Amino acid sequence: MGFPVTYFQFLDKWFTIVKIRNLQLEHTGYYCDIVLPPRLLREWVEITDLFLDLWVSPDLRYRILDEDEFEEALQKGWITKQLCKKARTELRKLIQTVENREFPPTQVKELETKLGL
Repeated sequence: MGFPVTYFQFLDKWFTIVKIRNLQLEHTGYYCDIVLPPRLLREWVEITDLFLDLWVSPDLRYRILDEDEFEEALQKGWITKQLCKKARTELRKLIQTVENREFPPTQVKELETKLGL
């Protein structure tokens, strides 16, 4: 049995947010992926993970995850230097929202309220 999660995808953002809860449905944190903004294709949505992740605790402490995986992707040529720079910039922007206590984004807060999360 896994943990209950709610996945938030934004069509114009460079990140996804997954709200994680424990088996008692208590909020334990948000797992955020830095991604290319999704592309809507005819029969599916294409989402490209850029290997950088951020964990945000309910008290807004955060930790960057998978930096070694990110560096490996760059070294192996899976992502370009330009895309690497953009991913780091987007991660910094997301961290700034956490540090400014503007996390999670308004759209997420509104949906959480609406869905009773």
